[in-house]
Amino acid sequence: MKKLTCRDLGGPCDAEITGNSFQEVGKKSHDHVVEQISRGDEAHRAAAEKMRNASPEEQKAMMAEFEKNYQEAPEA
Repeated sequence: MKKLTCRDLGGPCDAEITGNSFQEVGKKSHDHVVEQISRGDEAHRAAAEKMRNASPEEQKAMMAEFEKNYQEAPEA
């Protein structure tokens, strides 16, 4: 199991996110962002908008960076 932070995955905070796969961490990260936005957190809303408004090439580069961060993350 790997442990990353919201910030490691492009978000604005240091909430810890754990998972056994990059896909699991991605799902938990998404759920975390949605929850924070529902609480009115503008920093998380802005991070989500940045990803949504990125070009396909930019999104691909971001995902590659996030996956690299996952691969390099410590075991939890």
